[in-house]
Amino acid sequence: MLTHIDIFDPSSYPTRRQEEWKYSDLSRALRVVPASSDVHRHAETVTVPAGEAVIRLDVYDASAPVVHEDLRFTLGEGASLTRIVILDEADTTVSIRQSIVETAPGSVFRQYVFSTGAHFQRFETHVNHAGHGAQVELHGAYLLKGKRHFDLTTRVNHTDVDGVTQQLIKGLVKDQATAVFQGRILVEKGADGTDARMRHQALILNDGAHIRAKPELEIYADDVQCAHGNTIGALDEEALFFCQSRGIPEDMARAMLTHAFVLPVADQIEDEGLRARVLSFLENASGDFHAL
Repeated sequence: MLTHIDIFDPSSYPTRRQEEWKYSDLSRALRVVPASSDVHRHAETVTVPAGEAVIRLDVYDASAPVVHEDLRFTLGEGASLTRIVILDEADTTVSIRQSIVETAPGSVFRQYVFSTGAHFQRFETHVNHAGHGAQVELHGAYLLKGKRHFDLTTRVNHTDVDGVTQQLIKGLVKDQATAVFQGRILVEKGADGTDARMRHQALILNDGAHIRAKPELEIYADDVQCAHGNTIGALDEEALFFCQSRGIPEDMARAMLTHAFVLPVADQIEDEGLRARVLSFLENASGDFHAL
């Protein structure tokens, strides 16, 4: 299911057959990186034993020119892993981060990704959704400005009965930034009772910004509940007018509305301290979206 990418091997990049567009043009991105640039590589394997619960916070704020990361998470029966990711990389960075997740019966994997993009930034998550009654949540929010880029790619493969997948992605894009969301849920034959739901909602705040979204469902099982949705629009002018009619300056009203748009993702984080940290990150990031 995983197409492993070696950042300096173009033959390992996804083909047009695997991904129908090339808005995330890694070859072009790498051409602007000096040949002498250091490459930060990281690989890690994490195993959560049966019945254990782990919370993990990953904050990426390095300014390295090129970053390549491979992670593997394996959950035991009844185990729980909550992963919170903050991507706050430099606008000159080229980064690819890939994760493989293996679930087990009754296990729970929750992931929350928050990004302000980079020169080129791709964040992939591939889930082998195995194990009766396993639950997976893949949520995220992106706030892009300037010429920043963010590609969020997820692949979930349901192979056992009564699996649950929930996904909510929210995004804001302005200036000449580009966002890409590629989400695919595969329900294999025999994975009866699957409940899988995917939503992508985003705002384009001016001409020149771009969002490319491709949510997919592929179902080969019976008795399933699956749905996906994709909504891309502009800031609600009626809500903006309402705020201004109550004496709120336009810049402040825009900041309030854009901040509120991405809050539903952070609000799902149960740990109060981690939720507060994410909310602070989102508040700082969304503050840049009031002036258009």
